[in-house]
Amino acid sequence: MRQHVNFKLALTLRSLRQQASRRAGAAHACLLLLALATPTRADPLAYITAQGADSLSIVDLAQGRVVDTLKIGKKPAGVAVAPGGGRIYATNPEGHSFSVIERAENGAHRVIAEIPAGAGPLGIALDPQGKTVFVADWYADEVHVFDAATLKETGAIKVGQSPAGMASDPEGRFLYVANRESDTVSVVDIFARQTVATIPVGKAPFGVTYDPEGPRLFVANVQSGDVSVIDPTTRQETRRLKVRSFPYAIALTPDGKIFVTNQHDDSVTVFDGDTLEELKTIEACGYPEGILAAGGAVYVACWMDDVLARIDAKTLAVAQKIPVAASPRAFGVFVAPALTPPPAETRQKNPAVR
Repeated sequence: MRQHVNFKLALTLRSLRQQASRRAGAAHACLLLLALATPTRADPLAYITAQGADSLSIVDLAQGRVVDTLKIGKKPAGVAVAPGGGRIYATNPEGHSFSVIERAENGAHRVIAEIPAGAGPLGIALDPQGKTVFVADWYADEVHVFDAATLKETGAIKVGQSPAGMASDPEGRFLYVANRESDTVSVVDIFARQTVATIPVGKAPFGVTYDPEGPRLFVANVQSGDVSVIDPTTRQETRRLKVRSFPYAIALTPDGKIFVTNQHDDSVTVFDGDTLEELKTIEACGYPEGILAAGGAVYVACWMDDVLARIDAKTLAVAQKIPVAASPRAFGVFVAPALTPPPAETRQKNPAVR
């Protein structure tokens, strides 16, 4: 039987756990810092979807603080940043939409559109050029395809049950989609816009990360407590890496380490990318979810603690916890590089933009 995502129930359970936790004061500190924060130009920036606040926290990673907060759609979860950092996309599962945010050259942000995107938009990804937006529809078992310039839907691709995380190869030929209720990964031909292969993995795959150095694909299997390593050339699983309870997402560092968030263990497991041997499991924060490497650090959205944790990629220690808005998820690519002008076609006047 299909497992549905009940965001209201999840937030209720979160509240109950907070009452019994020593971390209960984090949300109050978060709100105070958000009230004091003022927008400023910063590179790089992290865009943290805050499910409990219907908002997007914008974090200056150099300053280590929230510099702006935008109201977006209902119960946001997935996030993707366009090449160049000038546009950000965030899914709103309970709003049945995704929000489009633009970042001006002076560092200011504004929501320019909210686009309908099926029954349960969750994961979101872009092609390498940022010209196409892919939105995984948890309830319709398909991936909606949008033109980034016009924000119009151009098609839908059938995949497995309850698609979640997605990742493209660097050439933009294939999109890999984790199907949580099918225990598979769909291989989508981006040009043909159809599923061309299905790869069996562990139980309840969710987060997907593509490693171009392998090339390899890493898939976090929530219910089997492991990570599938896939050869994208043969489209075969080559190994399973055992982690802690409920792995959610995976990040890769330039020096070859693999970081995996373990939701129910409040930890992050680290592997050597060459040997695939475990290096350490870090006690990170409450309910770690989205994770990404940037600038010598690894950033983790901590859903229970309302913080963005910074882990030093060399010492493997938590170096900082940055308060953000309630229930951060940051499922996807949430860090923007140095701001560069977007392609001309994405700057043209758009009837869907307000």
